[in-house]
Amino acid sequence: MPAVHRLAVRVRYPEADPMGRLHHSVHLVYFEMGRTELLRERGLSYREMEAQGRYIAIAEVRCRYRAAAMYDEELIVETWVEEVRGARVEFGNRIVREDGGGRTVLAEARITGALVGLDGRPMRFTAEEIALLARASQSSSGPSTSTDGAAP
Repeated sequence: MPAVHRLAVRVRYPEADPMGRLHHSVHLVYFEMGRTELLRERGLSYREMEAQGRYIAIAEVRCRYRAAAMYDEELIVETWVEEVRGARVEFGNRIVREDGGGRTVLAEARITGALVGLDGRPMRFTAEEIALLARASQSSSGPSTSTDGAAP
């Protein structure tokens, strides 16, 4: 069962549409934030990968919007690794609102990335990268991130 990385975010005013609801495009930004922090937690700095000429290019996004989030609400972005194979990595993502002991799923996504070089050609993940991506989450500190071992 994959380990889930959790990142707390608050809907900021410029991310809301005129009705005060989180704009659908911002979900992708939140998913990106979740992926970046999951990589960092696993010991993979995306900045260092880029410095080495290794980039995760997003090849596919499948997102299902289930409920609206409103301006100033605190949300949790959940991210986990579904699969790593060759040059491909698939992430699972979820945005939830925790309210009064329950939780509401606002959006769910599967995002597929391809590891590519500066020339845009696919590169295989190293054995070390695969091991780091596949491992269980480590505990992290700080108010904005936390992890749990719960299955998605």
